[in-house]
Parts: sequence; C-alpha cells; structure tokens
Amino acid sequence: MKKINYLLLLSAVVMLFAASCGKNGAVGPQGATGATGATGATGATGATGPAGPTGTTGATGTANVIYSDWVTPATYVKTVVFGTTYFTYDMAASKITQDILDKGTIVVYGKLNGYNPVIWPTDQVSAMPIVITYMSGSTANIDTWTATETVGNVNISLTSSTNAYGSISNAHQFRYVIIPGGVHTTAAVNLKNYQQVKAAFNLKD
Repeated sequence: MKKINYLLLLSAVVMLFAASCGKNGAVGPQGATGATGATGATGATGATGPAGPTGTTGATGTANVIYSDWVTPATYVKTVVFGTTYFTYDMAASKITQDILDKGTIVVYGKLNGYNPVIWPTDQVSAMPIVITYMSGSTANIDTWTATETVGNVNISLTSSTNAYGSISNAHQFRYVIIPGGVHTTAAVNLKNYQQVKAAFNLKD
C-alpha cells in the first residue's frame, strides 16, 4: 500500500515538473491605454526686440526738382548796343545741362528790392521776364528784366526804355528753379506764381 502511494506521489511530482517546463502560453490581449499625462508648463516668451527707427518721409513734390539760393549780384556789366544800355549779370548754374534745356523747364524769379517799394513792393517775387512801368518825372519809363538760360549759366539783363540809369542797385535778388522733363507737374500749379511753385515743390527761402 505504501509502495502504491509513493508511486502516485512521484507521478504527481513528474507531471507538475513537466507542466512547469512546457512552452509559454499565447500572449494575452492588450491592456487598455492609460490616461494621458498632464500637459507640461509652457516656456516663458522671450522679450520683444526694440522697434526699428521710423523712416523719414520725403517732402511732397521735391523729387528731382532743383532750385538755387537767392543770388544778390554785387555788380552788373554795363554795355551799350545800338544806343540801348544793358546791365547784365551771369549767374552760374551748373545743374542746367543740355538735356534740361531740351526736355525740362527752367523758371527764373526776381525779387527786385532795389526799387522804391511804391514801384515794387519789398520781397515781392515774380517770374521773369518782368516789365515795370513807372513815371520818371513827367516821362514814362519801362524797365524790362529778362533771364536767358544756357548750359551752366543764367544771364540776367535789365534795359530801360529811356536809358534812365548810370548804374543800378545791388539789392535785387534772383533764383532759378529747374524741373526735369521726367518730373510730373500738376496743371493746377501756375509756374509764374512763385507762392504756388514754392508750396508745390517745397522750396526753402
């Protein structure tokens, strides 16, 4: 009887050992996905860089327009041609080129402060030619101021219908404005009106 029990016990041990040494079983089903972890803290935003400098706005209407300073001739050249006395002054104007003469516009303005203000108001400006008529005693006198432009030069000239002058004042002033052919000018600007031209092209006195 003891021998039989011993054999049963031995058989059970052998079967248990065999079960433990067998192949692995099939892989079980995948478990459920775990909950999503908390979102990490957002990194600090870098400081905003300084703003760049503001660009300078160009002056309206000044692009490519050239103008001289007011020029006050100290002396004039006096000549007599066929009995008419001329007083002339050559004003250097290096910006007047042949291309400007061919395609552009040149306007010369006079501020004739050498006259009695009754004849010509102080600091009044007009485009040349300028014709002034006044009485010299009982005689009417006509002064004619003209400007002739050539390459690099503006020639200012005065004649008197009665040859009234032996010399003339050095208080008169002149300036030129050059408008190249490619510059757009509005029809509303009267080039003979200095104040309109000054405003349109931002001229500085």
